[in-house]
Amino acid sequence: MPSITELRESILGGYVDSIRNEGPMYIFMKVAATGYIHSFYMRALVAEWQRTHAGKYLDAAKSWVELSIRLQGTYGDPAALNMGYLFETKDNIPQSWFIADTLDQAYGMLSVAAALDPHDPLYIKILDSVLRYDKYIQQWFLGTDGFAVGYLDGEYSSKAAYHTAGSRGVCYYAAMYKVFGKEIFKEKGLALLEYVLNKLDFDSNFHGSPLHNRSYVSDALICAYYVLAHDDQALRTRIKNKMSKEIIPWALRNQTEDGFWPHDRFGHQPGAMRKIDKSEMGPYSWGMAAGIEIFAKYILPPDSKVETMLDRAYVWLENNLAPGDIHRWGYHSWAILAIIARLSPDSLFPFGDFLPSQNKVRTAILSRTEMHQESKVLQTV
Repeated sequence: MPSITELRESILGGYVDSIRNEGPMYIFMKVAATGYIHSFYMRALVAEWQRTHAGKYLDAAKSWVELSIRLQGTYGDPAALNMGYLFETKDNIPQSWFIADTLDQAYGMLSVAAALDPHDPLYIKILDSVLRYDKYIQQWFLGTDGFAVGYLDGEYSSKAAYHTAGSRGVCYYAAMYKVFGKEIFKEKGLALLEYVLNKLDFDSNFHGSPLHNRSYVSDALICAYYVLAHDDQALRTRIKNKMSKEIIPWALRNQTEDGFWPHDRFGHQPGAMRKIDKSEMGPYSWGMAAGIEIFAKYILPPDSKVETMLDRAYVWLENNLAPGDIHRWGYHSWAILAIIARLSPDSLFPFGDFLPSQNKVRTAILSRTEMHQESKVLQTV
């Protein structure tokens, strides 16, 4: 049974091998076209390159980004990133094109840009690509009211906020601010953060779910705390309160004994629901776990219940994650970020350089006997 350290290597190694042996276009057409999934891998590949300096990780990330840039403008507007799904267009109007998905794609591209030498030709291509994309998406930007959905079921939708677009926008603009250093991007990120803190419905089932929403917001709150709030202590307190009151208590109540959180998003229709099967793992478990892990380790006061909850989650990953299963790429993409959040979070863009260097790593997994002892905490080894 692999440790999570071994899982980090095997998941990313399998992805690198797929890029090398089959190429990103084959993967896009035949294996996993969904762009936001690959954006999580981009972030993880760059993090592992930062940690190991092994060129294969950055090369794989660059290969996918190059494909993303070539595909920009092939689905709808010339500036629109192709989010995957292989949807059709009618009169060049997308059937569905989502701000949320493409924000994550741009976030992944910016992660790669941050790792490149400014003289690398791909660096300039990425910056040009995201700036064109950013100009295009302003028609859906609602400021402190969030981000609208984009195109949905053939309809142009620019009025009502979509929760996931708002949270992904926080991460995207934190990354834009980190790469470009322009205050306008920080201001836009802070506006979207106000939406997340004040207006986002964490339990909405509109193309989301309670777990789905908390997963994406957990990721966003890390970027907000370290990059956007930075030295604004009052804002940092509000961010901590949102994590402490809206996400962690829900996670404690709803985690299964096995360690995951049940799948609770069904179908593509607004509000689609069915009875939750508590034996079915929710792929968004690991985005939420990654966010809570970093908050628990670096930001919030120690809490043995939260520590035990996280230990249980990582035990499940160690016991159940099967690297190489192409049908599991979706949850693997979140799971690898959760693993890096535990083992080497200082390598994650755009906030890792605000964290202490991980010269020592925490013991990753407790035995099942130890796991149920709430007084037990992980030791640094």
